[in-house]
Amino acid sequence: MPLRVTQDSTKIGYVVLWYFAGFVGLLSVGIAWGTTAVSAAGLVASVLAVGIAVRVFRGDGEPVAPPRAWWRMTARPTSGFVFAALFGAQAVSTAVAARADGDGWLILSAAISLLIGAMFLQSSLRLRARTDRTATSVP
Repeated sequence: MPLRVTQDSTKIGYVVLWYFAGFVGLLSVGIAWGTTAVSAAGLVASVLAVGIAVRVFRGDGEPVAPPRAWWRMTARPTSGFVFAALFGAQAVSTAVAARADGDGWLILSAAISLLIGAMFLQSSLRLRARTDRTATSVP
């Protein structure tokens, strides 16, 4: 059976571990190779962490064994809207910093955050449309 995370405490542990390991890992990369390497490694680590989480985490009532649809990022629309807003805010703040700093890695980071936010938004809109169709078809 594939790895699935269903308990909230385990999900929180994943996020805390990711932040801690990311901090230590990026600090080590920065000491060894400098700030450009930190930016590149941070982008890769962030995309991997989000990618693993959306494929492995499962919500209440969500089937555990089968894989999620390719477009599905969360179990419920509301959590996807929250993540879309958070990643959107991160994209805006990073873009503002990139404009002030002129750092190309910050521009790429803002674009990736915006893309991830758009993926969460699209997932939530599709989930909400599915929920609305199901609710109207039940007598």
